[in-house]
Amino acid sequence: MSQQRDGGENGKTPTLSPTISGAKRKISGRPVENIAQPGPRPKRKVKHVATPTPGQVDASPPVLKAPATGPRPRVALSNSKKQLAFQSVPTNSDRPVDGGNGPQIKPVATPPPAQPTHPVPARDDRLKARADLASVYAGLLGRKAVQHDLIEAMQSALAKGCKDASFPLLQEALSSLGLEAEIEPGQTPEPDRWPALALMTNGQAVMVLSQEGDQLRVYEAGANGASIEVDRAEFSAVFTGTILRAEIPLSDLAARHAPRRLQDHWFWGELPKFKRYFADVALGSFVANMLAVAVALFSLQVYDRVIPHQSTATLWVLAAGAFVAILLEAAIKAARARLMDGAGRRIELNVQRLLMDRILGMRSDRRPTSPSSLFATMREFGSVREFFTASSVGTLTDLPFIVLFLVLVASIAGNVVWVLIAGGILMVLPGFFLQKRMIAISQETQGASTKASRLLHEAIYELDTLKTQRGEDRVRRLWTELNMLSAVKNSEQRKLTAWLTFWSQGVQQATYVSAVILGTYMVFAGEFTVGSIIAVGILSGRTLAPLTQLSGTLARWSNVKSALDGLDTIAGAEQDEADGRTYLRREALRGGYEIREMRFAYDEDTAGIDVPGLAVEPGQKIAVLGANGSGKSTFLKVLAGLYTPTSGRVMVDGVDMSQIAPRDLRRSIGYLGQDVRLFAGTLRDNLNLSMLEREDDRLLQALDFAGLGPFVRGHAKGLDLEIRDMGEGLSIGQRQSIGWARVWLQDPQIVLLDEPTAALDQVLERTLISRLETWLDGRTALIATHRMPIMALTERTLIFQNGRLTVDGPRDQVLAHLKSAGQGAE
Repeated sequence: MSQQRDGGENGKTPTLSPTISGAKRKISGRPVENIAQPGPRPKRKVKHVATPTPGQVDASPPVLKAPATGPRPRVALSNSKKQLAFQSVPTNSDRPVDGGNGPQIKPVATPPPAQPTHPVPARDDRLKARADLASVYAGLLGRKAVQHDLIEAMQSALAKGCKDASFPLLQEALSSLGLEAEIEPGQTPEPDRWPALALMTNGQAVMVLSQEGDQLRVYEAGANGASIEVDRAEFSAVFTGTILRAEIPLSDLAARHAPRRLQDHWFWGELPKFKRYFADVALGSFVANMLAVAVALFSLQVYDRVIPHQSTATLWVLAAGAFVAILLEAAIKAARARLMDGAGRRIELNVQRLLMDRILGMRSDRRPTSPSSLFATMREFGSVREFFTASSVGTLTDLPFIVLFLVLVASIAGNVVWVLIAGGILMVLPGFFLQKRMIAISQETQGASTKASRLLHEAIYELDTLKTQRGEDRVRRLWTELNMLSAVKNSEQRKLTAWLTFWSQGVQQATYVSAVILGTYMVFAGEFTVGSIIAVGILSGRTLAPLTQLSGTLARWSNVKSALDGLDTIAGAEQDEADGRTYLRREALRGGYEIREMRFAYDEDTAGIDVPGLAVEPGQKIAVLGANGSGKSTFLKVLAGLYTPTSGRVMVDGVDMSQIAPRDLRRSIGYLGQDVRLFAGTLRDNLNLSMLEREDDRLLQALDFAGLGPFVRGHAKGLDLEIRDMGEGLSIGQRQSIGWARVWLQDPQIVLLDEPTAALDQVLERTLISRLETWLDGRTALIATHRMPIMALTERTLIFQNGRLTVDGPRDQVLAHLKSAGQGAE
């Protein structure tokens, strides 16, 4: 959509069009579609549905009209009579933003779709102009963007407190596309600076494409993507020296051009990103372990040199060195722990964000397990987080230095080192042998814990049902059984863990005793000194301590392994947006559907829905009838893009729905289900889930439309009304009204309604229907209902029986047919 700004010559409004062309390169703006509405249709007889022939489906392409070119915005350069046209982003001045000489939509025979019922603030027009500029710049870098995505990114930034200025918002918009955008002040016009956005002295932003010598090529709006050349001196006179430059991340470039490789694991793939942290930790471990040798050497020198010669001066010198080494070791270990904690915290945040992204992007019809199981699995990430703490990582980084201590022991005590090697092997072998058993126990424990969590969740949220149906004893019995199983398995796991710890500690002490015994015999043989025995004793503790901790680490690893396996199901779940795919972007949908041999089933053993053929023209209002369980709700979810057909095709505006970006489908398709879900928070939060609505008046208008306006205005807290979990405390009708307000705020072109008035009283139902007569004008609507009043809004009726579409015809003829057959709607 082209944006316009007052400021052209003679009061005309120039057009800002996101187009650009160079000598050999052109990126054109999107053409304006002439959305032809269907004219009057002849009445059709009630018919049983069959696969439509090509003549039954209006598959003609939309009429396209090139954008008109209006007067161009001008920026006068100082000390020059020449005026140059720049692509400019409107600032927060008092100049109005309005329509004017922009591109016009070709007239059509029928009225166009209804426009939003709320006025567009001037700031929204500024955001649109900035989004146009950002989309062109992103296109130069190979990033496809649509205006709505960029506007939503800037609105989200404003909601978080970002300044309403060109460059900060443009930076947020470009960053939302995965680009690395940086604002760089103090720049001069040089060839290596461009392409980039430049901030002018009047607060406007222009895009400089390139520079050759003293000539800059500047992108010009409203001229079908033309560019103009500007002298460097003239440009510098109005240039602030601040630019906004964006680049594609190196990882994206590698993914685009380098040979395809296996995708990194969702967790282990995060560790290489923190190589610098782990390198610092390894260096700290090396220094700390080297300093740890000081105490052993201190003992060796005191027993062998200081005591025989009674040299107190040497004693205090050695003691001072030992104390310094101890303090340095403590400081280095504290720094190491801080580094590992920082890296672990960042890894945790990255992984938690990734897992939440995978849950939010999960296909609704292909969830790997139940919601309560997903909740319990996510909770198990705590064991993964705890495993990668300073103690576990510190143990792993200390393991390589066991070799260093063994070499030192060999240099001091010779063959005594073999005692330490044998002791170390005996310490770790049971841990490896028992790993399989411990992992099995962990999985059994996790399974019982997951089922217990699900049972607790159901008992709390359905407490009234349990009481009225006298189900307390059943829940109590299941709860006891699951907790008993969990307690037994936890006890078994604790016993194994304790046994491994006691074993490693006992072997460590036995190794020390054995080393002293062998050293004593070597002293008797004159091959050893008393100081050497003391030093070997100290070094044996240092050598075997990491192995003692390793036994505990191996015991905890069973829990971590079980948790990682469960989290793999979340990370590997099928997503709405498949990795590696590039989807078609659509600013808006016209609202036409075409279905060809579409079938859907939840699994192989469950009957789904079967629609042999169906064509829905833009702007049609259709009622969907059928008995309970006939497939009406599933049909609407398929049309909403929430479910993917098992076979067949669902076409939207002549394009397979699977090719269109899910975010664009969500923007243009409004879906209101039977059960409106509310979230803990305020009423304002529940209305503004997208966080894109900044005006409370808009929220109140939506509530007025849905019939809740008087209730909210009369409540002491108003929009700050506290909503409890799942909307507890509100009636079903009030929750359904909040759902209607959400749909009104979304302002979609396609409206899919599933029993939308079932919970409303008759007065509110009549009021809402009277408002829908105007609001639905120009929109495509499919309404699944058993209520006769709302069927007055429709002109066509579909009937489902046992999951199959069996009847399709004009509303009055279908109802007359049902009445004559003895079937009716309420």
